[in-house]
Parts: sequence; C-alpha cells; structure tokens
Amino acid sequence: MTRDTYKKSAMERLNSLSQDMELWWDSNPLIYEKWCSDFISSVDEDLKELISLQLKKLWDEKLEPGKWVFQGVTTNPPLTKAVFDNLKAEWEKIIRDIIKANPGMDYKQVTWEAYKEACKRGAERYLPLFEKSGYKYGYVSAQVDPRLFTDEKEMVRQALELKALQPNIMVKIPTTRSGVLAIFILTSLGVPTNATLCFTLPQIMAVAEAVKQGKAVGEKYGVDYSRWRSVITIMIGRFEDAKIFEQQAKERGIDLTEEMKRWAGIAITKKACRILSERNYPSKMLVASSRVSPKVNGIQCIWHIEKLAGCNLVYTMNPELIKSFMLLYLDRPIEDKSKESVPDEVMEKLLKIPYFAEAYGEDTISPEEFENLEPTVTTYNQFSKAMVGLEEYVKSLF
Repeated sequence: MTRDTYKKSAMERLNSLSQDMELWWDSNPLIYEKWCSDFISSVDEDLKELISLQLKKLWDEKLEPGKWVFQGVTTNPPLTKAVFDNLKAEWEKIIRDIIKANPGMDYKQVTWEAYKEACKRGAERYLPLFEKSGYKYGYVSAQVDPRLFTDEKEMVRQALELKALQPNIMVKIPTTRSGVLAIFILTSLGVPTNATLCFTLPQIMAVAEAVKQGKAVGEKYGVDYSRWRSVITIMIGRFEDAKIFEQQAKERGIDLTEEMKRWAGIAITKKACRILSERNYPSKMLVASSRVSPKVNGIQCIWHIEKLAGCNLVYTMNPELIKSFMLLYLDRPIEDKSKESVPDEVMEKLLKIPYFAEAYGEDTISPEEFENLEPTVTTYNQFSKAMVGLEEYVKSLF
C-alpha cells in the first residue's frame, strides 16, 4: 500500500467529532450488502481488506446496534427503484405476488403497495437501533408521492399509511406551502417528519415554526412524543447548482467560482443550525444532496462534509458520496469545523446576488413562492419522473 492510511474510515472519524452530529444512509437498507460487495470489488487489491473492515463498522446487523455509525436512513422514489434494480429477481416475485393477491388493483396502486413494502422491509432493519436508543435513533424516512406537493390532504393521508408500516418510519414531506401545512398537521398527531425539497432559510423557518406549533397543539391534547423526531433537510448541492444563481452572478459581474457556490450552501446551513439551537426549536437540520467539490490546489475536496464537520446536524450520504469520501480521505484528517465562519469577502459577494440573499434571510421568501423556486421545480420534476418510472416498471410485470 503506497498511502499511509487511517485504520478508521473517514466516516467513523467524522462521526466521532461530535455527539451532536449524526450520519445516515441515503438509500434503502435492503441494498447495503450488495453495495458493500460492489465497493470492495472496485478498489485496488491492497485496499480490499481495509475497506471491508471499515464498511462493517458503518452498519452490520450482527454488531451491537449502539455501535452502528449509521444512525438513520433516508429514502425516496429513485432510491426505491434502485432496490428493484439491484435485487431484481427477489422484487419481481414480490411485485408479482402483490398483483396476484390484489386482482382489482391497477399498476399504479400496485406500485404504491410495492413502494410501501420496500419501505417497511428497510425500516425493519433499523428497529433494533430504534429500540436500543430509546427511540432517539433508527428512524427511516419514507416519502409521500412527490407529485402531491400541492395537495396537503392527500399528503397527510399517504403519510399516515406510511407511518403505520413500522414504528420507526419518519415521513418525508416537501417544503411547499401545502407541505408545511401537512407537516403541522402530522406533527400535531405525533407523526415524525422529514421536510424535503427544502433549499432556503425561509423554508427552514416555516417548517421549524410549523413543527413547534404543531407539537404544542399535540401536547395540549396529550399526544405522546416519546417516539417522535423532526428533521429539516437542506438539499444543499441542488440549491447551489441552480442556473439562476450563475445567471444573476454574471449579470452583476461576479465570478461565481465553485468554491463560492459551496460556501453558499454551507453559509445557509450553519445559520440554520445556529437559529434552531439558539431558539430551542424541536427540529434538527439534515444535509442532503452534497457534492464532491471543489478542487483546491489540484486536490479534490468535499467541502459540504469538511466545512460542516462537527455541526449539530444530521448528515445523510448516498452510496456514491460515501465511496468518494472514504477513498479521498483515507489519509486525510477530519477536523471539527463547526466554529469556522464563511470568509467575509465571500459573504460580501454572495449577498450581492439576489438568489442567495433571499435564501439567506429568514422571511425573504413567502410560502406562496416555495413551490416556484428553481431547485424545487427541478427536483419535483426529477422525483415525479422517477415515480412514473416506478409505475412503468411495475406495469411491465402485469
């Protein structure tokens, strides 16, 4: 081995920086073992044993749940399609069995049942941690149909269906105006929620207030919150990569470098973490959609992880990001950057760009505008297309 590597993985070292930081697996747990096998097969021979040992430390059902590095899970429709693709033979049979048992269902209804079954089985694998931790960890997020992002009644109905699958299910709801209302209602009923399609501080604050008020209502009527949590997801890379960000910077003669873009999402996330903590909101920030970026002095960095290391937040990582992080940082230290501020000269330039300035203020975007934000529209279209893809796949099995 030519590199002087750490015995502990970058994931494990990141996790050890702070008790306030949690690392979650951003995919269905059902594909974890296959992903590990593929990962190990892809690395050089002299790294295979090390990577194998490091991966077992992240999550292994044979280990004591309290020792798992992954303390929760996020999923969505595209990630569920990965289950069907990676475990094709098994899930073809499951879906055909659902079809056979429900002759009156059309392919769209069967798709929803298959999706729920994948969520149920995935969440079951984290029940040991949920119970061992006294219901603090081990939550698995299951998302309502993304096409419902303006229909609060149907989102609430689906959310209650998903929550009934397993006690550790946390329901993902989009941060549109209708979604915020749905989160308020679900919180008042004691249903754990994960606010997704969220990109700006005004959205974060709207959810934080809805959760705070919903919980107060629930407590007034004796709702049990011992098995409840609230997280608010900032889809950090999706916010930064919006075309309007580049356009507005160019119009103002600002060179929006890759470094500046990454600082933008980091700035919003750090401010949100600080506000939620200082004002005692019951929600916790969750970071998703991170990027392997930027490259500094010829060295590939992942600032979304580096610069947020040690912060009071949940960090969910998809399999590709985990692989990049573990390999890039095999021999690099991971340090607590929770107190590090965004450079003043960077903030000065960013605040001249309306797209960032509005996203960085607390009430600079109205709830009516949430569903029209560029990253909201882009992500909605992508997730909706993925749901259609799921339905078409199931239809092919009829």
